Amino acid sequence: MDSTPTPKVDPDLILNSQVAQGMAVIGDRWAFMIIRDVYLGVRQFEGFRRRNNIARGTLASRLKSLVDNEILYKHPYQETPTRYEYRLTERGLDMYPILLMSWAWETKWGKGRFLPPQLTHDVCGKSMHPRLRCGQCHLDITPREVRFKAGKYGHSAKRVGPRHQRRSKSKEEFVTGSGEKAFTMLDIIGDRWTSLVIAAAFFGLQRYDDIAASIGIATNILADRLKLLVKIGVLNRVAYKERPQRFEYHLSEMGRDLYSYTVTIHEWADRWLIPDGRSPLVLRHIPCDAPLLSEVVCSECEQSLVPSEVSFDMETRHRAAIQ
Repeated sequence: MDSTPTPKVDPDLILNSQVAQGMAVIGDRWAFMIIRDVYLGVRQFEGFRRRNNIARGTLASRLKSLVDNEILYKHPYQETPTRYEYRLTERGLDMYPILLMSWAWETKWGKGRFLPPQLTHDVCGKSMHPRLRCGQCHLDITPREVRFKAGKYGHSAKRVGPRHQRRSKSKEEFVTGSGEKAFTMLDIIGDRWTSLVIAAAFFGLQRYDDIAASIGIATNILADRLKLLVKIGVLNRVAYKERPQRFEYHLSEMGRDLYSYTVTIHEWADRWLIPDGRSPLVLRHIPCDAPLLSEVVCSECEQSLVPSEVSFDMETRHRAAIQ
C-alpha cells in the first residue's frame, strides 16, 4: 500500500481560484474559439460562423456574453442597414499571453488544425515560440517551482458556477485517417469540469475521492473527464493499491505543459476579475522568492510579445488585427 500523504486542499480553494473565475468567463469552447479567431483577423458574424460551423443561436449567445464581459465590443462598419463587427477591448487584448500559451501547447501536443503553423516576431524578424518566464528572475516557470497559499479571502469568496455546462462539439473534433479521434486544445480547456480536474492535479491531488471533494463534481462526470484526460494523454493512470485495486492520476509531460496556460489565466483573472487585495490564491516563485509575475517573451530575442509585433501565416500573410 502506498503511504504517500495526500495534500490537504481546502475544498473552496480551487473553486474560488482565479483560474476557476477566469474559466467561468472565457472557458467555454465556443467563446474561446471566437476570441482566438478575432486575434486571427476574423471580425464579422458570418466569418465566425463559416470558420467554426457554429449554429447561429450559439454564436449570437457567445458574442453577447463576450461583449457583456467586456472582452469584445461592437463596432459599426456599415450604416444602412447597420452592421457590426467585433473587436477586442483592453481586457480582451490583455488575453494575448493566454492565446500564445494555448498556441504553444497546441503546436507541440495537438493538431493545430486551425492555427498558424508558425509565429514570426517582427522585432527580430525570426520564427519563434512564445516563452513564459518569471518577470523577476527571468527563469522559465514550472509547476514544481511555484508554491501557492490561500489569500485573505480565498475561503470566503462565492463559488463561481459555469456559464455553459454542456460539453459541446465543434468543428475541431475531427477524425484522423486511421479512424481515431484527434484531440485539440479545446477538448481540454473548452469544458469547465475538465479544466478544474487539471487544476486539482496542479494542486497535487491525484486520487479520485480527493479530486471529487476538491471541486464538488458528480462521480459520473468525474469518471468521464478522467477517462478523457487519460485517453488524450494529459493524465497517466497509475495503480497504487492492489487489493482492492486503486488508481492515482498523475500529470504527464503533456499535462505539465498546460501549466503555462493555467498561469496566464490566473494572472489575467487577477487583473480583471478580482477586486484589489482580494486574491483568492497567491502564487510565489520559489527560485527568486518573489510573488509570481510572469511575462511572455520571444524565444529568440527575449523581448516581450505584443500582438502588433507578431505576424503569422495561414492561407496568406496576416498581422494580428487589434485596432
